[in-house]
Amino acid sequence: MENSRLSPICQKPKFWRPRPFIGILVILFSAFMSAMSWANEKTPDITELSVEDLMEVTIETVSKFEQRVIEAPASVSIVTNEEIRKYGYRNLADLLRGVRGFFVNYDRAYHYLGMRGFSRGGDYNTRFLLLIDGHRINETIYDTATIGNELPLDIDLIDRVEIIRGPGSSLYGANAFFGIINIITRKGDDLKGFEASGEAGSFYSYKGRLSYGNRFEKGLEVLVSGSIYDSQGDQTLYYGEYNSPATNFGTAKDRDDEGYGSFFGKASFYDITLEGAYRKRKKEVPTGSWGTVFNSQGNRIIDERAYLDLKYERELAHELKFKGRIYYDHYFYGGDYVSDFADPGDPPLLVSKSISSS
Repeated sequence: MENSRLSPICQKPKFWRPRPFIGILVILFSAFMSAMSWANEKTPDITELSVEDLMEVTIETVSKFEQRVIEAPASVSIVTNEEIRKYGYRNLADLLRGVRGFFVNYDRAYHYLGMRGFSRGGDYNTRFLLLIDGHRINETIYDTATIGNELPLDIDLIDRVEIIRGPGSSLYGANAFFGIINIITRKGDDLKGFEASGEAGSFYSYKGRLSYGNRFEKGLEVLVSGSIYDSQGDQTLYYGEYNSPATNFGTAKDRDDEGYGSFFGKASFYDITLEGAYRKRKKEVPTGSWGTVFNSQGNRIIDERAYLDLKYERELAHELKFKGRIYYDHYFYGGDYVSDFADPGDPPLLVSKSISSS
């Protein structure tokens, strides 16, 4: 923890601010691209599958090998890419809100996940194990399972999410106490070329994504994607506990900004797969948490998460596979917290900097 003695004027983070007409163009372009994508894509309707076909749906998270859902010794839910688009989920927290037995809370900084009525206060989802293609996303400092916009993966790149309720610690370790969430990403062959998307929403929210994926004749399959997001957030937030003239009568004005940039890439060649992801997210905190000055534009957090995973998988015989992997993980957390506990002769406000990295 470091304390920096700064002037009372704290610089507001510079988030990208597109003009309104750009948002209109983004909506029109997105509608056109979505129509073309749906017209060219032949996705089977799950309601048209027979009972026999539904029984053949497989999952690989429960026992660490592929098996039919009806044979898996756990309570399982699978959310597909088709359902994500149908219901308009914009991040993993949105998706989990729609899953049986789960609930999500949000404190304007992070999303907190609970299951079957249980949620531990002040816990950063450490009782859930979060995976992307089998790679552990819980970082090594706080064991956080990131389910909001700090997750280093665009939700449009998800093929399906396998959700396992109940303890899985015997296979996965202590984090898998409440459940396991394994995100399976799309393949390059699913795109067959370029794919672009854009979004515009309330609170001056804008998002853009450009992806390319393909499978080549020699067996190489690639997928690369980049995303950018910016939002002013809720411009007027009221908190009754701060209802006094000294704290703007409990109203936080223009203190909910959020923005991120991310990259994801995956390349497969026969039995070898190289995969990596990176995201940096900035978020203003309007709640006056941790004893900070309420309605100050200097309260902000920065999350940075990245990983690189090289794995080799080969089937040696029937029901016998060899798997090996080498991976690298990076996590960074930075926070600026504005306080008024200055000593005599100091500037009226102090900015405390908190930094964690692994």
